[in-house]
Amino acid sequence: MNDVNTTIDVRVLEYQANKLQELISEVHNCCKDRFSHEAKAFKMPQAELRCLMLFEGHKYLTGIEIAGMLEVAKSRATVIIENLERKGLVKRSPDPHDARVKLISLTPVGQRKVREIEEFMFTLHQQLLSQIDPAQRAAVINALETLRSSMEAVKAQLNT
Repeated sequence: MNDVNTTIDVRVLEYQANKLQELISEVHNCCKDRFSHEAKAFKMPQAELRCLMLFEGHKYLTGIEIAGMLEVAKSRATVIIENLERKGLVKRSPDPHDARVKLISLTPVGQRKVREIEEFMFTLHQQLLSQIDPAQRAAVINALETLRSSMEAVKAQLNT
């Protein structure tokens, strides 16, 4: 009887792991579609939108910080920053403590653009929630929090 229960448990776990993989892939694809839709809505490349959103909670960032946060090469980050600067969304200033470093910050136009993007994303998330039965919303959010925590725990194990 023990072998039967163990076999059933293994099969259930295999099914659930496959289903989780499939669902995460589908959610990831939905997120990519959202990023694409967002880029079209704001008539900007996704990389530039992502760069603008990095400034949340930061007055200044350096090119190296931006490259790290975007997970791109410094040369790619420089191109993104230059494009945003040409559009009047960011500006570069010398670092008062290190003349070799430029501090990048949002311009007032860039700050307005970030607020527009945030409002756009908030509206999309409200629309998403409206598709979920109000009685199930807390459970969905709790399940996502559990998933995120589990993913972070596995990531930490992989990094050790």
